[in-house]
Amino acid sequence: MEIEEINIENKLYPMRLREIKNPPQKLYVIGDAKILNNESISIIGSRCCTSYGAETAKRFAKELAQNEITIVSGMAKGIDTESHLGAIEAEGKTIAILGSGFNHIFPSKKVFEKILQSGGAVITEYEPDVEVSSQGFRDRNRIVAGLSLGILVIEAKAKSGTSITASYAKSFKRKIFCIPHTIEDKAGIGTNRLLKNGAILVTKPEDILKYFNKATKIKKMETNKFIEIPEKYKKVYKELQNEPLNAEQISKKTKCNIIETNTILTMMELEEYIESLPGNYFQIKE
Repeated sequence: MEIEEINIENKLYPMRLREIKNPPQKLYVIGDAKILNNESISIIGSRCCTSYGAETAKRFAKELAQNEITIVSGMAKGIDTESHLGAIEAEGKTIAILGSGFNHIFPSKKVFEKILQSGGAVITEYEPDVEVSSQGFRDRNRIVAGLSLGILVIEAKAKSGTSITASYAKSFKRKIFCIPHTIEDKAGIGTNRLLKNGAILVTKPEDILKYFNKATKIKKMETNKFIEIPEKYKKVYKELQNEPLNAEQISKKTKCNIIETNTILTMMELEEYIESLPGNYFQIKE
């Protein structure tokens, strides 16, 4: 695979990256360097993500990619990988940032190869023989934050690399979007803290697309068609067919614990089966 060197004066060098404090003076690129200046969003989150986080990352990446937004991430396990794969499944573009040189691909050569096969790009500021290190990951995080219009945080624990990336994004004056998380779940402590501190709460890809001034191409469900409900949502959907209910009422009726109920409700709202009402009530979306 041919490695292309792009210095900061090169027209292919990402314009947004030039704006940040201490930008890389040179980038090493494998893949399509022309996409480095595409409209993009960085999707980040926990390596040890929940199934909810993985599903949400892939769905958001897929739908944003369908709307010609390039997906940027760090190619780590968990949220990063799901985001890259979501963009690839949508036949969109994705860019991965490494914290090492190309002779030390980490953690997955399989994802690396899929990104390149799909017409994406993998970049690093490090020469090929530079090995993986904690400093390399921190340096990578500033590129992830600086390359895009903003970052979308899916899941973040109390202390994580995601928080470091969010700090970079804030200092670079990038938008910080967050998916809300149940307060009882440790996987979302960092995410909810970002929301408390002024991050933009989003529950659907359209919430992000408006910042790109794009008309959405995401397909809406037609109300006159039969809606097939996934098995994991059926119990909750059945209870909401009669009247709006809050999470505690749903938990009692379905005999599910409140954490599981809140997770299901969040996923159902994200997938537009239901909508929230004042007072933390939910109803079936018409």
